[in-house]
Amino acid sequence: MGLIGVIPAAGKATRMGELGATLPKALIEVDGRTLLERSIEMLNYLDVSRIIVVVGHLGEKIVERNLDVEIVHQERPLGLAHAIATANPDDDFVVLCPDNIYTDYRDILRARKVLYSYESVFVLVGTVTPNTQRDRKSYFTSDHKNFGRNVYQYRSQSEDRSGLAINSTGCTFFKREALEHLPSFTNQEHIFRDYLDRIPNGLLYLLRGMRYDFSGPEDLYNYHDLQRQLRETSGQQGVSAILINPEGQVLLQQRDDNPAIRYPGHWSLFGGTIEGRESAVDAVAREVKEEINFDLRNFGLFREFVQNNKQEFAFAGELNARLDELTLSEGQGMNFFFPSQLKELQIRPDDKETLEQYFGAGE
Repeated sequence: MGLIGVIPAAGKATRMGELGATLPKALIEVDGRTLLERSIEMLNYLDVSRIIVVVGHLGEKIVERNLDVEIVHQERPLGLAHAIATANPDDDFVVLCPDNIYTDYRDILRARKVLYSYESVFVLVGTVTPNTQRDRKSYFTSDHKNFGRNVYQYRSQSEDRSGLAINSTGCTFFKREALEHLPSFTNQEHIFRDYLDRIPNGLLYLLRGMRYDFSGPEDLYNYHDLQRQLRETSGQQGVSAILINPEGQVLLQQRDDNPAIRYPGHWSLFGGTIEGRESAVDAVAREVKEEINFDLRNFGLFREFVQNNKQEFAFAGELNARLDELTLSEGQGMNFFFPSQLKELQIRPDDKETLEQYFGAGE
């Protein structure tokens, strides 16, 4: 029968304010297309056998679009696990929340491949982008067995809050047997991660690209503003890497005391310029290899932005090496720092902004 796509679109979108009061979040437009249309496009890219859209709040507005999907109604707003039970897929399935945009569809193809490459019942797709929402849990790499590139064993509790933090996203692949572990529903909502904790043999897959989450109006504004900036850049591109060790420290390079370079003596992230037709993913791995002789294995795109009329890609990655195991090829030195120490350093402005966005200003 093949993989089935499930799009949960029954929520009230209260964080969207007035916009969410008049439209299901799935019908909000981003760059001329609704979030629902984008989700359907991604599921078709995955070559799903059919698509089930679970509707509730203002669901009639979705129904009247006459999309080539199956519609089921979630009578009560009891959460994502209940939406899965309502859809009741009869084969392996992928749950794709529509309030997300992914920069690289191949990421999702890789996640599907991971599901069938290991003896796993589900694969939770994650990102390195921090998230403060109460229902988004961080999983720290120091507490999870690493099976392959960007693939980790799922554990319900993170005892060691160090290393690279992986935050859950709106995409999870399931084998059909996951339905056997659904909780019984009365009038109680079940948090999605509690459902995952009931299922044995799960995996975490870390996106290499970017995932944008549209929770509130500010997310829409920020995304549109970024796209405008990207359209106006010169075409030059660069990469940088937040390299985090198992203790949760970040590795920084100290630039030479050479007045001929920008920001002499400042601390900075490792990185450089994208060459030729190189992808950002390949470029950051190459730069890290060239600058400290380390093979970057587990990493994801944390931020894309415009700085000095140049498109920049900032990645966060796992660094399993001691300082004496690394070979510095540029700059006068390098060292590990805890996030709390960063405010005491003189850091190159571009990288300071990136670090503050990742760790939080003043942390």
